[in-house]
Amino acid sequence: MGDVTILLVEDESIESIDIKRTLESFGYQVPYVASNGQEAIDKAFELKPDLILIDINLKGENDGIETISKIKKLNIPFIYLTAHSEDSTIERAKLTEPAGYIIKPYTPTELKYAIDLAVNKNRIEKELKVSENKYGNFFNHMNGGMAVYEAVDNGEDFIFKDFKRAGENLEHVKKEDVFIGKRLTETFPGVKDFGVFDAFKRVWETGKPEYFPEKMYKDGKDPGSWSEIWTYKLATGEIIAVFNDVTECKKAEKELKTLNKALKKRDEEFRYFIESAPVAIAMFDTRMRYIAASSRWIEDYNIQGIKIHGASHYDIFPEITDELKEVHQRALAGSIISAADDEFIRADGSIQYVRWEVHPWYLSSGDTGGIVIFSEDVSERVKAVKELQDNEEKYRTLFESNPDYTILIGLDGVILDVNSSAANFTNLSKEELIGKTYAELGLFPKKDLHLLMESFANVLKGEIIGPFQNRLLSKEANISWVETQLVPIMKEGNVYSIMVIAEDITHRKTATDQLIKSVNEKDVLLKEIHHRVKNNIQIISSLLNLQKQHVDSDEFVNILSESQNRIKSMAMIHEKLYHSGDLTRINFAEYIETLVSDLYSSYTTSTRQVTPFINVENVRFNIETAVPCGLIINELISNSLKHAFPKGKTGTLSVSLKTSDEWNELVISDDGVGFPEEFDIQNSKTLGLQLVNILVKQLDGKITLNRIHGTRFKIIFKELNYKKRI
Repeated sequence: MGDVTILLVEDESIESIDIKRTLESFGYQVPYVASNGQEAIDKAFELKPDLILIDINLKGENDGIETISKIKKLNIPFIYLTAHSEDSTIERAKLTEPAGYIIKPYTPTELKYAIDLAVNKNRIEKELKVSENKYGNFFNHMNGGMAVYEAVDNGEDFIFKDFKRAGENLEHVKKEDVFIGKRLTETFPGVKDFGVFDAFKRVWETGKPEYFPEKMYKDGKDPGSWSEIWTYKLATGEIIAVFNDVTECKKAEKELKTLNKALKKRDEEFRYFIESAPVAIAMFDTRMRYIAASSRWIEDYNIQGIKIHGASHYDIFPEITDELKEVHQRALAGSIISAADDEFIRADGSIQYVRWEVHPWYLSSGDTGGIVIFSEDVSERVKAVKELQDNEEKYRTLFESNPDYTILIGLDGVILDVNSSAANFTNLSKEELIGKTYAELGLFPKKDLHLLMESFANVLKGEIIGPFQNRLLSKEANISWVETQLVPIMKEGNVYSIMVIAEDITHRKTATDQLIKSVNEKDVLLKEIHHRVKNNIQIISSLLNLQKQHVDSDEFVNILSESQNRIKSMAMIHEKLYHSGDLTRINFAEYIETLVSDLYSSYTTSTRQVTPFINVENVRFNIETAVPCGLIINELISNSLKHAFPKGKTGTLSVSLKTSDEWNELVISDDGVGFPEEFDIQNSKTLGLQLVNILVKQLDGKITLNRIHGTRFKIIFKELNYKKRI
């Protein structure tokens, strides 16, 4: 990992030293440690690291999330390192799309795993993007036919649902001849002999796509052509066939065996390809003179009978604007440019709507040879959309009957229409309101005007804004709260007017605000305390980690590691308690599973060597019981993982917890080497087992040891009474 550089952003100095040393011990490069948001932004642009590891709760003007938002355009993966685990913080952090999110306290193994995952994911995404760019342009410009079918007679025949225009020349039929509902066997009588009909049936029955290889098809309508077909089944049960006419390819294969492969022949064949293409394509040289044009191009632009080969595009179409000429020059310089539903005013005053793309083409030397223009006449579709948008009559009843205040406003702020609810609120008639500007009504307090101006500015871009809350002033100067939504009304691709819909939420807002205020005051205090406790626990863990780096004795290192495990077992109690719906009790089953997993990771013990079995009833303990019980489990499992399976010996480790109204039974056992006969648990000299005895007494419990098959500790205890703090 020596080639991976990481920018570390952490304002706790002790913790930052620990993290930097840990990262470097894994082989990562940490060229800089930033202590605040602005410093992190400057260094990110300067260093361009492979990864950013950043704490959310930074001191200063920018916290971690705001800092990442300002450098996100660098496309550098980043991982949040934080004590925050509440849902609101996580949801806010998710909006920045982090590569990872590590909750303090954490282990070095957790940190390394998250970093490796983020770096590898970023590398794979970059490789995928290169691959998509490589093949995307080819796929987007495939010229093929497409038909949609629906099975009838239990798959014995198929009827047409739709037929792509590009398929007309391929299948030698007109779309007008292929009506929706017409049978495939009726349109193409020879289709069963061709073989593809059986493929359709198999795809319909199995749902598996099939490729029908190139084959010559011939019937009464088709003089004989080669086709290859891809067939798919949609979730709706419909069959889609994508087919290519490879007749010319077949002819070319035959001719290429005898024809000269000279460069001049290549130009003639390419021109033929353009001219016979089933879509509107034209090819030009660098002076915008026609080299070739497809029949669809000639048909769409109504230039039949005009000799265009060698003629200037601008002579054929003198109405071409300077803006389009500029597009052609940019394409000749290497750009690929496109537009949808572009208005083209012909010399005779008629209007065409065109979707087009302009691509440069290149000579074998690498120089630009000219441009190719792909276009499609979409006038009929645009006109249909326009007619649909202009038809408002069927929505009038809904507009009038809406109980919310509904107002239609023009782009100049003038009211175009209002419903009865809005008119009643203002105490004005519709006739008095229509024609006034929104500002003239004086409906908004001055403090709300800034929010409304921003919202109106955004809706003019075509965005639906809201719902958001704001205040309204009635004619009697009474304040009402409303939930407002701004909806752009589009016409010909542009915002034509704005629909304002406001629901009166005054009573609901008053009650909700009072409740939220009370809850937020307690929630903010609790979250701050929780954040500080976890940060302090992490600092203690980091201090122990730094201390381990300054001792030479393995024994001292193990002692410090065991202390870290004890600290983390208590930290997990605090974490589970915070996320519990009842702040006085935790789900102890979830806690034990997490604790066992962390201890396996801490002692680098594989579950294949020592198989864990956890059988814990659904029990919830208060913090007085959970802390000593958690420490007991930590000590006994640590003891098994360290001593019960020496030299790679395999076995099992079991944890069970049963509970009743009167008592709780905790059993921790393993089938390892066991304790010697003379061992007395009540007089153990090891700190861990001494702690176990102390904690059992704290729980008013009793501990017994069974050595028959390895080691089996059984602890009977009662839950301690919770002592209220407030």
